[in-house]
Amino acid sequence: MPRARWWVIAALAVVTVAVVTLDVTGVIFDDPPDPPPPLSLPTGAPADEDRPAAVNPEPGSPDPAMLRRVERLLGDDDLGRSVHAMVAPLADPMSPWTERSAAAAATPASTLKLWTAAAVLDAFALDERLSTSVVWDASSKTLVLIGGGDATLRTRATKGAESHHATLTELARRTARSLDRSGIEQVRVAYDATLFTGPAVSPDWEPTYVTSGVIAPVTALMVDQGMIDPPSLARSSDPAETAAVTYAELLDAAGVTVSGRQQSVSVTDHFPDSEEIARVESPPVGDLVEGMLRDSDNQLAEALGRLAAERAGFPASFEGAGYAIEAAAESRGVDLQRAEIVDASGLSRADRLTAAALVDALHFAASEPDLSPILSGLAVAGFDGTLADRFNQGAAAQAAGVVRAKTGTLTGISSEAGITTTCDGTLVSYAFVADAVPDTAAARSVLDRAAAQLAVCP
Repeated sequence: MPRARWWVIAALAVVTVAVVTLDVTGVIFDDPPDPPPPLSLPTGAPADEDRPAAVNPEPGSPDPAMLRRVERLLGDDDLGRSVHAMVAPLADPMSPWTERSAAAAATPASTLKLWTAAAVLDAFALDERLSTSVVWDASSKTLVLIGGGDATLRTRATKGAESHHATLTELARRTARSLDRSGIEQVRVAYDATLFTGPAVSPDWEPTYVTSGVIAPVTALMVDQGMIDPPSLARSSDPAETAAVTYAELLDAAGVTVSGRQQSVSVTDHFPDSEEIARVESPPVGDLVEGMLRDSDNQLAEALGRLAAERAGFPASFEGAGYAIEAAAESRGVDLQRAEIVDASGLSRADRLTAAALVDALHFAASEPDLSPILSGLAVAGFDGTLADRFNQGAAAQAAGVVRAKTGTLTGISSEAGITTTCDGTLVSYAFVADAVPDTAAARSVLDRAAAQLAVCP
């Protein structure tokens, strides 16, 4: 609740206490023997005079001592010699309180996802859902599993926060029921993952990303984010085929006999007369964006980036996602002349973005209701997402629960962009990017302490 309304609440509380007291003593709500004497109302200053300072909507002035502490931390040796930063009122990024190479492009790592989120929310309504469907071709007795880009599809339901995700198990059950109503007992299974185009693995990623389980090849059809045996991080080299094989096994368990191997097809080209007989749907896109930011989900970011590209008329590829992200920024007047965006997750070291552009993303998220999942998706310091194990010791711990931010980490790169409230009640946004650090963990600690200084009262 804005601090400006506290004096109103206090006044109402006093009135409420007075009313309750009078009721208990029988002064009101009972019939008095004689009418009460007339009340003389107190006079005061006009409403527009002598109002509390907290009512003033203008952002407060920065505390010079606080800014000196932040600037000193941004000059810490643990951040290296390539530091890019900006702190500004959330409502007015054009009036920065402090900046350091804020207009120079740097490698943003996962803070890039802030603009990925904006591109997705430009393309989709908050309540839209992604579908994974099955069509039936009667002439060839073939089921085709069609990927709709849902990177949160699971094999089966899980407990906790992820229990609302769509599952292949449920899709197989719905398919089996539909086939049973038609008296069909034996089928072939194919799959269609043609929604996405271009390479499934970025040439700008480290070659070990897929083999080490950082991310799977980006495909429009996948289950368990391409993990072969979750929660193990080992990923399939062909997530679409793996999903189709899993689906066929689940069909068999549901009583449908599946013959032959699962082949990759295009429904449009091979089965133009097929009809949909089952589907499952993802959580709303607004929820997907929140999860993508909070947990810095690279797999989901890449899928959502391609979906945003396809909706915007670009190829559903790495290149198309970059175009869509750039379009989201440029349509809001954000200067990206120095930027380079080659993926949607920020995994590539070739990505280039300015600290000023990250602050702009936070500003637009606060000023446009359709972008609200960006702010609600920011991790809470010391509590959840990528900040669950941060802001929990030393000077930074004082800002636990107060700072919300999107983090970014690659070897030698540490970044952080978020929002907090200063001691005088001003909402501020900040972006810190250090892309040549000698020790990533040490740099991350310094950035946390710098962010905490914005929120900690002396």
